[in-house]
Amino acid sequence: MNKPLENRVAVITGAAGSIGREVCLKLNMEGAKLVLVDIDVESCNKLKDEIHNLGGNCIVVIGDLCSDGTPNRIRDSALNAFQRIDILINNAGSGSEMKPIWEMEFSDWERDIKQNLSSQFLMCKAIIPQMLKQSYGRIINVSSSAGMEGHALSGGYAAAKAGVIAMTKVLGKELAKTGVIVNTIAPAVIETKMLQKEWFNEDVKNSLLERIPMGRLGQPSEVAEMINFLASEKVSFTTGAVFDLSGGRATY
Repeated sequence: MNKPLENRVAVITGAAGSIGREVCLKLNMEGAKLVLVDIDVESCNKLKDEIHNLGGNCIVVIGDLCSDGTPNRIRDSALNAFQRIDILINNAGSGSEMKPIWEMEFSDWERDIKQNLSSQFLMCKAIIPQMLKQSYGRIINVSSSAGMEGHALSGGYAAAKAGVIAMTKVLGKELAKTGVIVNTIAPAVIETKMLQKEWFNEDVKNSLLERIPMGRLGQPSEVAEMINFLASEKVSFTTGAVFDLSGGRATY
C-alpha cells in the first residue's frame, strides 16, 4: 500500500531541534524523502542515520539560512538528490532574551527578525519558483502564539512571528491559483529542549500552565502531527491560514 507522502520531497529547516526531529520522523513514516537542514552538524547527522536505519531516504544540508547563498544551495542540493521539492517546512528559529522593548539593543532586534522571519522569507524566495514549475507545493511556516498575542518581554520575537503570519497570508493570496498552498502554525508553549535549557523553571512552568485550559504543555509530536496534515494533499482548499496549537489558550 502506498504511503500518503510517497515520492514527495520535503525540506525541513531546524531539523535537528526537538520539533524538527519529530517532524522529520513523522514525514519519513509517511513516505517522504527528506532534506534535513540545520546548523548543528552532529545532531543532524545522527538524525540522518536514524532515518536511514528506519529505511528512509534523506540528505543533510548544513548552513545558516541567512548567510549569502545558503537557501539556494539547499534548493540545489534537494533538486540534485531528488529532482523536485514538494514540501517546505520553515521551522528554524530561535528564542530571545526576555526584556522590555525599550531595553533591547537594536542588534538584538535585528537578530530576532533575521532568525525568525527573514530566514523564512529567503527559503520561500528560493524554493517557490521550483514549486511553480511543478504546479504543486505545500509550505508550512512555523509562527508562534507570540505573533498572535504579542507576548510581553518578547518584542523582537513576537514581531518576527507576527511577520511570519502576515507573510503567510500574503503568499496564500499570491499563490492561490497555482497549486502551491501556504499555511502557518502558531504553537503556544511546546516542551522542547530549547525551552528547558534557556529559561525553564518550575515557577515559569506553573505560570504558563495557568494560562493553558488543557493544563499541560504541548509536545513536539503534536506539532509534527499538525504539520504532517498540512503537508498532505488532504489540505486542498485552505491557504493563507493560521492553525492554532495552544491547548485552548487561543480561541480566536
